[in-house]
This record gives sequence, structure tokens and C-alpha cells, in this order.
Amino acid sequence: MKPKKIIDLSIILYNCMPKWPTHPNFLYEQITNVPRDGATHHIIRQMNTHTGTHIDAPSHYIIGGKTVDQLPIEAFAGEGVVLDISYKKPGEAITVEDLKTYDHEIKAGDILMLHTGWDKRMGFNLEYLFEWPYLVEETAKYLVKKKVKALGVDTLSVGGWAGKVPGHGPTDITHSGGEVHRILLKSGTIIVETLANLDKVLDGSRVRRAYFIYAPISIKGAEAGPCRASALIF
Repeated sequence: MKPKKIIDLSIILYNCMPKWPTHPNFLYEQITNVPRDGATHHIIRQMNTHTGTHIDAPSHYIIGGKTVDQLPIEAFAGEGVVLDISYKKPGEAITVEDLKTYDHEIKAGDILMLHTGWDKRMGFNLEYLFEWPYLVEETAKYLVKKKVKALGVDTLSVGGWAGKVPGHGPTDITHSGGEVHRILLKSGTIIVETLANLDKVLDGSRVRRAYFIYAPISIKGAEAGPCRASALIF
């Protein structure tokens, strides 16, 4: 069956790009080129497993949880739905009430993608780096009850920023981003973060179903892995 459209849901990686504030920079360079060497090669000098669009496996927060290479390939693809919650303000929680608006659209086994529009704010600014809309524990528990297979967001994390760096102190977020991860990952829900172009899937609608693929690089023992995510529209 041929899809009508395939939409790329991944961001492009480049040197010193915006990312989780306390993670090391992504660094790569060209080491050979065709005119001089007969072939072009690049080397990745530095890369975190959570760089760019990536999945979180259970071992990210669960002791004894499965690593990326231990998960079956079927865990990284399936049918699901994109929901428009782009009305959320900077640093605002994504609540159960936000998702109950679409309760009848979320089916057991679905891959749920939340469109906040934060990918359009990507850059070295306070909103993108620290003040994205985030899930609270109650919302994560709601999704576990709905038996969601995977949860994807177009922000740096499903949880909120509660850390501290020289240029930005702690926010007033009282919910634990770590606990949100634990609730989802303990249930077997795969997390996909730093997505892009979910608005293109919606195409002007508030909700739209699609088939999603988000297979990560299979690194032995890794708790996460960068991926090239996509949505297939039939």
C-alpha cells in the first residue's frame, strides 16, 4: 500500500545546535572530500544519545529496564494520532483536561503525538530551551490507562525544565519531569522527543491519524537513540 504523503518529523542536526541545556554540544566535521581524497567522509566528534529527534527506552529511568537494542523493531512503528495543543503557553502544563477533549480519538495501542508548535521556536531563546509545555504526572497516568504505545512531543522533553544553569534559574514547575518519564517508561510506553512538522500532519485539522515510524540507531546497552521519525498519510 503506497502512502499519499510521507512527512519528515525529525530536526536536522548541526554543530552546536540548541539542545537540552546541560548536555554536551553535537560536534561533527568533514575529514575527507572527493576532489582531494576521492571520497567524502565525516566524523562525529561528540554526540549525546538524546541529541535531536530521539526515543527514550525504559532503561533511561527504570532499573533493569530494556535498552534500545533489546526492544523489538515493532516497538518503533504503528498507527496513531496527532492532537493539536498549540494553544498551550510557555511553561504551561499539559493536563488531563487538555487530552480528554480528544478522549474518543485516542485508542488503545495508539502512538500519540502532541503538537505544541515548539519546533518552530527552535533556537537559543528562553522559551525553546526552558519554557516548553510539559506533561504532569496525572497526565502521564491518564495515558498509561489509555494504553498508549508511544508518546511523541515536539519539545525537548515530555517533562518540564526544573534544573539550573548560569543564565536561567529554576522555573516554578513543581512537577517532576523524571517522574513523568518513570510513569510512562515503566508501563512500556516509548517516548519520542524533539519532533518536528506535526503541523504538516494535521494540515489545518485539530486531530489527524497517521502511521508513524521512529526507529532509533540500535546501540547496545543504550537508554536512548537518535532516530529519523516520519509520518505516513494514507
